[in-house]
Amino acid sequence: MIELDRVSFTYPGGVRAVERVDLVLRDGEVVALMGGNGAGKTTLLKLMSGLLKPSEGTVRIDGLDTRRTPLNTIARLVGYVPQIAETLFFLESVEEEMLYALRNFGMLDRADRVIDLLRAFGLEGTEKRSPFTLSGGQKKRLSIAVVLAWEPKYLLLDEPTLGQDRAGRDAMTEIIRRLRDEGKTLVIATHDVEFVSELSPRVVLMGRGKVLADGRAEDVLTDEGLLREARVLPPQSVVISSRLEAMGVKKTSSFEDLVLQLRSLLKSVGGCGEPEAR
Repeated sequence: MIELDRVSFTYPGGVRAVERVDLVLRDGEVVALMGGNGAGKTTLLKLMSGLLKPSEGTVRIDGLDTRRTPLNTIARLVGYVPQIAETLFFLESVEEEMLYALRNFGMLDRADRVIDLLRAFGLEGTEKRSPFTLSGGQKKRLSIAVVLAWEPKYLLLDEPTLGQDRAGRDAMTEIIRRLRDEGKTLVIATHDVEFVSELSPRVVLMGRGKVLADGRAEDVLTDEGLLREARVLPPQSVVISSRLEAMGVKKTSSFEDLVLQLRSLLKSVGGCGEPEAR
């Protein structure tokens, strides 16, 4: 369990990035941190990973206070994948990047896991290539695979779909669903509302360093007033369903639910019936 108790953080120069955040993230949860630029999402991830220490309050990882616990101990529990994948890479090949953490943590007996991860992430055959020669989507997937190599209990992802085309975004969604189904605890900082509406996780909505809302995606992403306050655009499913509320369509953040409602509506007015036999 990750616990944040009245956590605040101020950068040198006086910028207050996180303000009195109380948050509990339970084992096996998938949580999306959402908010506009400057909302405090990345800072919160770095506080959870131990890379930053709170200016006030306490961050605990499985009961360990990040202020008093060595970073390598926290890193064994929490894997942080930054927004820019290349910042993780510094070795000459994909294989070396994957093995580095295992060597560092004394886990080379699990080297077979490297091949399994590369295959699962669609990176098989890239072992001898420089990570810097991979495509943008491949770099994103490799950065997650590198962190998963040592099997951290918690995985923190910063903007995993940023800069990806549709195919890359779909691949990332599938990876995260797979990790969720395996019971991995995931915290994802993102402003990609369509991505979040597809995953339907718990959503923590942030603005000006504070938590504005915390609840089911369906509840948070359909509250257009809250989304405006957080400077987050609503999903297209919410925009469309809200315009059709007068026709009996319920506002929803789920595109699948919207399609089902529209089919039902069309059927009720005779527009989606079965063709008559001739």
